[in-house]
Amino acid sequence: MVVKIKIILLIFFIFFSNYGFTAQKIQIVRDAEIEFFLHKLIKLTIENKKKYNFHPRLVLNDQYNAFVTGSNKIYINTGLIYKAKNLSEIQAILAHEIGHLILNHHSTRLINAKKQSNFSKFATLAGLALSAEGKLDTNSTLGLIVGSSDLAKKSLLQFSRIQEQQADKFALDQMIKNKISLEGLEMLLSNLSSEELNNTNSLSYYYRSHPFSKNRLKQLKRYKIKYQNVPVEEKKVLINNNIVPLKYIKNKIKSYNESPYKILKNEYKKNGFLSNYSQLVDFYKTGKYDLANQKLSILKNEYKDYPFFYELEGDIYYKKGNFNKAIIEYEKAIEAIQEVFVPSIDLIKFSLVKALLQTNMKENLNKSILILEEMLLNNPNWSFLWRLLAKCSGKLNKKGVSYIALAEEALIKKNFIKAKKYVDLANKQVNLPHPYKIRGSDILERIKLYK
Repeated sequence: MVVKIKIILLIFFIFFSNYGFTAQKIQIVRDAEIEFFLHKLIKLTIENKKKYNFHPRLVLNDQYNAFVTGSNKIYINTGLIYKAKNLSEIQAILAHEIGHLILNHHSTRLINAKKQSNFSKFATLAGLALSAEGKLDTNSTLGLIVGSSDLAKKSLLQFSRIQEQQADKFALDQMIKNKISLEGLEMLLSNLSSEELNNTNSLSYYYRSHPFSKNRLKQLKRYKIKYQNVPVEEKKVLINNNIVPLKYIKNKIKSYNESPYKILKNEYKKNGFLSNYSQLVDFYKTGKYDLANQKLSILKNEYKDYPFFYELEGDIYYKKGNFNKAIIEYEKAIEAIQEVFVPSIDLIKFSLVKALLQTNMKENLNKSILILEEMLLNNPNWSFLWRLLAKCSGKLNKKGVSYIALAEEALIKKNFIKAKKYVDLANKQVNLPHPYKIRGSDILERIKLYK
């Protein structure tokens, strides 16, 4: 997807608890490069990588925190990434949260929570697409829907001390088995143990929401003495044989969240790799696309065949209005990924579809339909994909397909009357493809289940 950090979903939800009503806002940041980086980090952290498939989601929040809701998603605050001293520190927290999922702790908590709350009645969802400059961008209303009920569960998943200890043990076992250094985690716990719960420093937020005691530090030291009495080398994240350090990801988050004026003031006279990247972002955000491309050429000399630099070049060309060149770069980015399947690549495919649509060429519209159908196999609840499929099909006069796509979008949004209406319109089309006839029947059956 567009490589600049783009907040494409703003979720508001209100949940009920014994203490009354509480409002919370969560901003989900979708960025292909950062999600890919975190995906690789998870695979370096957890055993049985083929058995478990976890999807990282970045939350725009400066608190040092991560959480799970019972799905296969792991929500990671930008504050955790930015404040972590090393990768092993992040890996420890990822392993702890994954421990809750694998040990099925969420099921117990949700059963108890249902007796106390009916939060789903109060969950509300608002999807807004915001650009990096913070302005509403109607052309980027991507609407990658993250269920409000999924995030509403966050408020209910306060695990017990026993469950926290079990997740700690799971994390430590994974770190030992996968030879992940305990040094970073020990330093963090040592600092937090001296501060305990009275500390107001946001760094302690994670362990304040996860019951903390000196016993956790003692347990870690026992593991270290027994299993890691010799220093362990820090893990490295490799993307196409390029080492991607944590400081690069931190710099990206910082660059896209700081004002262009601040970047210009702090970085303009510097010439290091990270400074050049920050300047590139500044030029991109302020519409100086030729200067941005010049900086990108410098960066490409250090990272060879790096897919996310192709993606970034595609973004620059897209902004310039050169959609054919943008298409070429997005396709290069997708082809350069040396992985069988990584969900974050769908974000780049989304950018590719946007560029293809801008050309209004029949060949590109047909290509868009094929890409969208492929993406929907992995993202059936991404409502805006259905909207784009309807748009492409409509431009090609495939009215039946367009109506079914609109029916799927309406069903996701629980507008059952509109969903049935679109299915009825689709069934009146003579040339409706057989797979879409079956999908229309399936939509009608699902409407009955909801009722």
